[in-house]
Amino acid sequence: MASFEDFPMIEVKKMNETEVRLFSLLFNLLREPKGISFQKFRNIMPRFYKNEDIESDRKKLYRDLNQLKSLGFNIKVAQYGYQSEDFFPYYIEKESIDRSLKFSKEELEYLSKSLYSAELTKELISLSQKLFSYHLDLIPNQTKHPITHDSDETNVDTSNTEKILQAIKDKRAITIVYGYDEKERTIEPYRLVRKHTTDFYVLAYDRGKKSLRRFILPKITVKKETKEEFFSNLKITNEDLNFHPLSLKTHDEMEILFQIHPEYEDRWKLFLEGAKFETIENQYKVFTTNQNALFQFFVILPEALVEASATWKDRFANHLQEWENLYQFV
Repeated sequence: MASFEDFPMIEVKKMNETEVRLFSLLFNLLREPKGISFQKFRNIMPRFYKNEDIESDRKKLYRDLNQLKSLGFNIKVAQYGYQSEDFFPYYIEKESIDRSLKFSKEELEYLSKSLYSAELTKELISLSQKLFSYHLDLIPNQTKHPITHDSDETNVDTSNTEKILQAIKDKRAITIVYGYDEKERTIEPYRLVRKHTTDFYVLAYDRGKKSLRRFILPKITVKKETKEEFFSNLKITNEDLNFHPLSLKTHDEMEILFQIHPEYEDRWKLFLEGAKFETIENQYKVFTTNQNALFQFFVILPEALVEASATWKDRFANHLQEWENLYQFV
């Protein structure tokens, strides 16, 4: 039987000033999962970080954070850059959980036989490469297949785009399939629209849906070029060309007032570019038919929000709570 001497007690001693400061720093970081900025540290820990020489405090905080890092705490800063550290918080990043799939040898052998018994496609080859990247010996010898490549990987199939552009020019309908949907659709393409710098959309009247729709260009496959003229006779408006998420129609238009921290106004204006808004003194009146699109900005930059209506803040808080509940199941 183990005796008391086998488990000697750790000698308790009084912490010195540095240890007290590090413990206080750590506990505050653990208490604030969203992080704490340098300026906030000075306010909540004035005993340690609120001297007259602000640069001395800054260096002390750096040293202390690095000391905690050396002890194994994964401390990050929400935004990089010397000039932003006063406003963007430091936080402890939660340890990532290994959620990769684990297979036994028997399971992998069964999967290999099942996959390769089907008709071989590029998708199956890609899937097999991922599943058996470290277990290629488990793929049945008689069913290994060489991977074939296109004759020239640099060749880009532009035939769909050319057909669409010709249909826009001639005002003729075309039959397409869109994305993974195998059902054919007949559309009347009005205009090719470029969103930002890379995304191209086709603005077209969908005869099946009986409405104007937006199609992502690379997802369109032209099945048939008809000689039918347009049934519709639409006039494309600026609203049709506005791809800003705040303009998506999910509810009637509403007005929301925001007061934004001056440090974030440039990014706020960039976010609103293309949306309908007005400035009233130090406030922004945003007109939107999709208020949920505002959430993304403030999730990334919560410090930007100085004031908003109580109703909107409640809705934002509910949105965050819903996501927090969802993440508990991940």
